[in-house]
Amino acid sequence: MHTSARATVPKAPPIAAPAATAPSVVAPAIHKQTFNQNYLADVRIDHGPQQLLSRLFLRGDTLLRERGINLKFAPLDELLAVNRRNSDSWRPLLPIFDAEECGFNDDNGFCLLAYTSSGQCVAAQAARLYDLTGTSFKDEVENLRLFYPDPEAQRHPGERIVVTAPMASAVTGPTVFSGAVWYHPSMRKQGLTTILPRVTKALSQTRWDPEVTLSFMAEEVVKQGTAPRAGYYHVDWSIDLIDTPVSAGTVHSAMIWSNRDELYDYFSGLLPLRDPQVDTVVHHRSA
Repeated sequence: MHTSARATVPKAPPIAAPAATAPSVVAPAIHKQTFNQNYLADVRIDHGPQQLLSRLFLRGDTLLRERGINLKFAPLDELLAVNRRNSDSWRPLLPIFDAEECGFNDDNGFCLLAYTSSGQCVAAQAARLYDLTGTSFKDEVENLRLFYPDPEAQRHPGERIVVTAPMASAVTGPTVFSGAVWYHPSMRKQGLTTILPRVTKALSQTRWDPEVTLSFMAEEVVKQGTAPRAGYYHVDWSIDLIDTPVSAGTVHSAMIWSNRDELYDYFSGLLPLRDPQVDTVVHHRSA
């Protein structure tokens, strides 16, 4: 969760009848993840324009290294551990990204952690794929199946989510939820918000090729103009999270989202007009 720019809304996908469960999609790994190298070592381009994506991944790595940062894929339980160690600057993770109890695993997601040369973790991002075929995003959110494998047993007392965002009823099929966004206070003026969201979303696109990538964003963050900077072309009200693990009371949020073509346009925004250098290793590492 992220705790608008106007754009022409594409034709909404059809609404399908609700299903009993919201299974996560099983997908091949981006690459056999090493967890101890730079993220470029684990990138394979399976979907999308190879030249654009290979240039983006190389450019992102270059910009991060200029800031003294090395970006890596990390074991999913490490995301939860980093979140807990930084509770003074980072809210608890949504259950979507809880690898201990809520079904976030290597088949349906990944996380990226950014480290300084001294070994300090200073930023995080993650993504999770859901197969909403036969149901809709609205149904899975309100039934809390987006959060928990067994909502009735796992939900907190009084926990519920009220969805009035119109597009939530239209989103179906394979869909990516992007979130677990965090920047250490020492890094919040380093321009990471223009780099990491692009890299994370590009990795999601080339791994799963979803039509829609979305997230939740709290109202106060939306008012700061964060949604378009994070790659979301649409801000759809509202998603009210009530007594969830994120916080007590109600968090008034928006459903923020972009489609595939809009994200490719967003990725281009990180690239210089002339950039003849292409990472040929990543470029040719395709399915």
